[in-house]
Amino acid sequence: MDGEPMSKRITIEGVAGQRLDRLVAEALPGTSRRQAKRWIDGRRVWVNGRVEIMASRVLRGGERVEVEPEAPPEPAEPPEIPVVWEDDRLLAVNKPPGIPSGPTRDPRRNHVEGVLAARRGSPLVLVHRLDLDTTGALLLAKTPEAGAGLARLFRERRVEKTYLALVEGEPPGRFHVISHLREGQGRVHVVRAGGLRAETRFETLARGSGVALVAARPRTGRMHQIRVHLAREGFPILGDPVYGGPSRVGDLTVHRQMLHALALRFPHPATGEPLRIVAPPPEDFRAAARRLLGPAAWRRALARALGEPGPG
Repeated sequence: MDGEPMSKRITIEGVAGQRLDRLVAEALPGTSRRQAKRWIDGRRVWVNGRVEIMASRVLRGGERVEVEPEAPPEPAEPPEIPVVWEDDRLLAVNKPPGIPSGPTRDPRRNHVEGVLAARRGSPLVLVHRLDLDTTGALLLAKTPEAGAGLARLFRERRVEKTYLALVEGEPPGRFHVISHLREGQGRVHVVRAGGLRAETRFETLARGSGVALVAARPRTGRMHQIRVHLAREGFPILGDPVYGGPSRVGDLTVHRQMLHALALRFPHPATGEPLRIVAPPPEDFRAAARRLLGPAAWRRALARALGEPGPG
């Protein structure tokens, strides 16, 4: 039985043509689409008085949508955020999954910039971002001057970025994607007119059964750029359902998008010294790569991505 309405339900009017999960996320401040889907899966959303469990349901408009949000959890203890390099002006860390790079709409939510500033007792300047579940090399500045210098390097495209992605399919050895991207309704779309130019070069490093490890080297820094470009080419990232990536490969469950910011190369904004920052992939990424590609192929691929001699 669907049961009687409960006291804490919030009522929303359906919008024609909109997916149910997007409606819930956009109507309730601080709610992500992932959280909205969790509520739908957990039978906490009703449409016209009946429980609805299809997050992808497209509304006709005018429906009575009721949501019974879960009580917000107490703020979690911030995760460890390993420092991979620093000097008196810059700080580079290996961002873990599940924590935003910077502030979000929820002021209680931990984020890398805030956690590090609190632990160090001094403000930091965040000059670029990684997606919530993307891991890897993230740069922050310790002074406004250093922040302005880093921002200039990113703007002038003098920061070389290398990402690793585990993808579905059989990509070619090398491929190059140029498109225009526009954000809308919680995701990013490839558009023919308007939008922002986005460019990424890809290299396939290793292959498994229906999967591959690719290196992505974005020339521009658009939101979700690598994820969208890979999905558009037919090779979605494992664990990225927003862009069609599977959450299971055989008997392996993938709990998040397998995208890691491996390395950054750039001149120091104050001294001009060439810098190379490397952030080792986290254990869940390494374990998935070993399982899907084989341990030896994974080691060779990682060395190749870093431009190092492969193991014998």
